[in-house]
Amino acid sequence: MDNLRQHRDYLDAEWRALQAAPLSARKAMLVAALLDAYVDRNFANDPAAEDILAYRADVAEASPALGQIMDLCSGRARLVTEAVEVPIADYGALAVEDFMVSLYNDHSVQRLTVVASDGTRRAMLAIVAEAMAGL
Repeated sequence: MDNLRQHRDYLDAEWRALQAAPLSARKAMLVAALLDAYVDRNFANDPAAEDILAYRADVAEASPALGQIMDLCSGRARLVTEAVEVPIADYGALAVEDFMVSLYNDHSVQRLTVVASDGTRRAMLAIVAEAMAGL
């Protein structure tokens, strides 16, 4: 159990680092891998759990965000950096840096996006935030 606490502390620290560098694909993949491994460690600490694949499927069903993270780590989804359009109505929520970038880039900013196997796209930071809340 102490090992799980250490893992969670490391995960929390790396999540803060990703929030400070939201375009770092390397940091995003590290957080994703730590989340994925956390699911496996929870399995190892659950005496009632017998089948790792069934356990992971149950976790993915209970937390779609964790399911998306597990898909990313397994290669069923991929991480891309792409320009995302920002509606002018949302400009007030942008950081000053993003606001300046959007002015010169046709109202768009770069974001890390997870592309699922079906082609749907979702912001990586939003997925991680939900997955972290679901732990």
